[in-house]
Amino acid sequence: MAYFVFAEFGNDGVVNFLTALRRALQAKSDVSPIHVTLRGPYKKPPTLSQLDGYAEQLKGLGVRIGSGGSFDTPKGFAVFLRAECSVFPNLWDKPDFRVPRKHIQPHITVFESSSWNAARKVRDFLLEQDFVIHTYNVHLSIYQSRNMQGDFFTRPIAVPLARSMNRDIVRIPEGMLQLAHELGAQLARSAT
Repeated sequence: MAYFVFAEFGNDGVVNFLTALRRALQAKSDVSPIHVTLRGPYKKPPTLSQLDGYAEQLKGLGVRIGSGGSFDTPKGFAVFLRAECSVFPNLWDKPDFRVPRKHIQPHITVFESSSWNAARKVRDFLLEQDFVIHTYNVHLSIYQSRNMQGDFFTRPIAVPLARSMNRDIVRIPEGMLQLAHELGAQLARSAT
């Protein structure tokens, strides 16, 4: 078993859009909620007081979501949206992925493929979209995985921040999800 600390979002509009975008681009059931992995894997879960300390650092800060990117994975390629918050580099601890602090890229994975061509098309699509998400409704959760790849998460323990903020900015271009569905369908057809 492995344990992770996720940053998750409390704004239903943000979560619903990001979930719909991921499903449009990749027709498979989601294995985890929309999240940014900040810490883990660990053999033991962090204590609730540790989690409270991490959450305290996030209090009052927002997360800007946007701008696509990609990276190699053991199974192929992942495409992501950047998730930027000034304290994420301080909260970041991934024992199985050691990189210099300046190379840390907190993100939300929205597409995975063994094909570089498919990943590139999705990344380029995301880079072309003019969308803005800036949310202050962020909380931390502990997730347990049955294996080190994190294929199945269970038993979240949410630690909401002290207050819910209504200053979120969500600006999505009209038709973006439809275009994502069309791209996802095109990629699914070419994969068969």
